[in-house]
Amino acid sequence: MSKVERIAISLPKGLNRRVEELRHRMGFNRSVFFQIVLRTFLDSFPEKEDKRLARLYQEIKQTDKELLHHFKRQSYKHLPPYEK
Repeated sequence: MSKVERIAISLPKGLNRRVEELRHRMGFNRSVFFQIVLRTFLDSFPEKEDKRLARLYQEIKQTDKELLHHFKRQSYKHLPPYEK
């Protein structure tokens, strides 16, 4: 069984012209060019990173709640004035 799938895509003529010019300058065939472009695009949206960031934001939210609870009796009025 092949590990490659063939697909057909439609591109506006102007975009296709730009793709063809760039891939020729870079010396890539169409398949290699689109593999590089698609991997680069998909790698900019890593799922693991999204989940890690969501977990980090949850931790920040919890820390903010804990700090608010700890300092709720304090008031900015009790802080020394800023130096001028």
